[in-house]
Amino acid sequence: MQPTTLKRYQTRAQNFYRTHCDEDAPTSAQICAALLACAPDYRPNAFSTLKNALMNDQLARGDIEAAKAIRALANPVTAPNSQITKKTKLGHIRKVSLDDFKLLIKHLRTGGNLDEAASLVLAYCLGVRPCEMRTITVTGHLVHIIGGKKSAELHRGADRTLVIDKSKTLALVEWATQRMSECPRTNTAIRDCLRKECRSLWPRRKKHPTLKSFRHQLGSILKASGESPEKMAYIMGHQSTSSISVYGDGRLGAGMKSHVRSAEGADLPNIRLPQKPPRYGQGRSLGVIEFPAATRGHWYTEMKSRRDEKTQRTP
Repeated sequence: MQPTTLKRYQTRAQNFYRTHCDEDAPTSAQICAALLACAPDYRPNAFSTLKNALMNDQLARGDIEAAKAIRALANPVTAPNSQITKKTKLGHIRKVSLDDFKLLIKHLRTGGNLDEAASLVLAYCLGVRPCEMRTITVTGHLVHIIGGKKSAELHRGADRTLVIDKSKTLALVEWATQRMSECPRTNTAIRDCLRKECRSLWPRRKKHPTLKSFRHQLGSILKASGESPEKMAYIMGHQSTSSISVYGDGRLGAGMKSHVRSAEGADLPNIRLPQKPPRYGQGRSLGVIEFPAATRGHWYTEMKSRRDEKTQRTP
């Protein structure tokens, strides 16, 4: 496990202890009881993540028995014959109009939330992940992005260099990259503030855009543009062409243009192609069912004769 991951687990565990156990070092019985009691407040995936955080925190403290007890817990919400209502998963917005983007940017700048505005610009123009926003550099019309996904320990993949031809967009991206490179706040703090400001701007809406919504939007635009799978994967920062399948929908990007393109000499050959055929039978032949011509003729002849007999009986 990466040290940063363990640190996040320990931070989350400490917050859970203070909130639900009223102390910093509760016993394993207290932790298990609190975890089971708050299970209906979490979605199944969130419950599993919290459970994993508590277990690893206890392992880091050296309490093996407590870690085993936490690991053995079953989610009462998803247990067989459970009568507890499962918390529904929130739907995500995958399309954001240009008008909504401009309105949100204006709202953030008016309120002095410049970090959130800078993050929004980078997500909208480049489709980058929040973990990639602080290391972006701009040289002329070229934007260099260090990939935030790791395929192996100490190995960063999906680095890319993109080109922005429009001068106004380039200037906006330069301002945003400079702002984020000096930002001392965490990504979580920025996301939380952005969520709060979206609710303030659109109080009647049930769903609000997030930074990932703009990444989905770029994926939709790339799919609608007819770019090759390798170029789409490169621009999105994917190591495989199959990853783009979960981002966006080509129908949602129709009539829209991307602000970026891949630079000349982009490292497209290193982008992996799917090793397995697509799931659910898409793009592959599962079998052919053939009906003999004699069978088709037999049924046609029989139905024709029945129809003729019925016609003759009708006075």
